[in-house]
Amino acid sequence: MSKENILKILFIIGLLISISGFFIWHNLDVASSQKTISIRGHVFKTEIVTTDSDKQKGLGGRKGLCVDCGMLFVFDEPGKYSFWMKDMRFALDLLWIRDDKIVFIEKNVAPNFSGTMNPPTDANRVLELNAGAVDKFGITVGDSVSIKN
Repeated sequence: MSKENILKILFIIGLLISISGFFIWHNLDVASSQKTISIRGHVFKTEIVTTDSDKQKGLGGRKGLCVDCGMLFVFDEPGKYSFWMKDMRFALDLLWIRDDKIVFIEKNVAPNFSGTMNPPTDANRVLELNAGAVDKFGITVGDSVSIKN
């Protein structure tokens, strides 16, 4: 085998290892940014959002969520965090959570809603679910929220 062929084979092996490593790292990263949330016995698979840029984008631009999916926004400190529907394509229910209790709910917010939703009380998490989930599962202010890996 010529030196040129050996170098080509080594290059291809290196490339395959690099690509495999990227996909392994990406899958581990995605898994670490997902949790399950239980409210009133119903379990939602949630994507966790912690960075400012991801919080600004949220679910904007997406076509939808799976039936039992959501997005959980996590904040370092409790506060009155406002939300908008920028670039949204589907309606949402939003739940403001302080520690492990729901403190405020906005239901059936249309994707074309142009204002901001402002909670009357501090929260350190906000959960976005498909519109209708709050009514479907009887979720109310004061309900406990359990978050697991």
